[in-house]
Amino acid sequence: MSYGSSQTIALRAEGLWFAYRETDWILKDVCLSIPNGQITIIMGPSGTGKTTLLKILAGILTPSRGHVEVLNQDITNHSQRSLASLIGYIPQQLGLVRNLTALENVLMGALGRCGSGSALFGLFPREEVKKAEAALDLMGIAHKANEKVFRLSGGERQRVAIARTLLQHPRVVVADEFVSDLDMALALEILSRIRRAAAQEQITFVMSMHRQGLVREFAENVVTLREGQVAPGFIPVLTQGSAAVEMVQ
Repeated sequence: MSYGSSQTIALRAEGLWFAYRETDWILKDVCLSIPNGQITIIMGPSGTGKTTLLKILAGILTPSRGHVEVLNQDITNHSQRSLASLIGYIPQQLGLVRNLTALENVLMGALGRCGSGSALFGLFPREEVKKAEAALDLMGIAHKANEKVFRLSGGERQRVAIARTLLQHPRVVVADEFVSDLDMALALEILSRIRRAAAQEQITFVMSMHRQGLVREFAENVVTLREGQVAPGFIPVLTQGSAAVEMVQ
């Protein structure tokens, strides 16, 4: 992908190679430049390296070669905790604590500022509690703040996971197929709230997705992977917002 020189780049990946076993490459020389404050979707067949790429972009995996920058800061060898204020990650399985309430799960996003002792004793500053309540409200689930997560529906859990990530105050959020198990109407609602959060908080979202209807509705940029590489040969498609989206042939 290429963008005009005036476009601020939130996340840049240069020459990413990755193998779980030596020379069995999952990613092969992947280069990306992702614009600030936009929603970028990564598509591609199952097994093509989408999850691996997202984990590298989020700082969870270290590439075999290459590096990743967030707002011009090289994150390649940083710990996840040190990256909490830069990057949030939402895995496909969400990673919520079932026996905690929605509010308590969201407050986990403040651990980078408050420390693990706060979680152990439930002693978060009132300011952080208010921020957590506001994040739940932004996701339309404030009324479930005191409900145990295991009692929530799948869509409600998705919103809690997003709210938890927003509480980190990240500049970039990386999400892996996190609406794949939801029906279309609910996925549309949650993605609409993400678009609102992206605009309101100036957050860059990078997510994998396979439903082309959702991609056309919400993506401002699309990257397609094939066999661990960014696929060439794009056809421009217009979203409802008239932003150019690239769909692979």
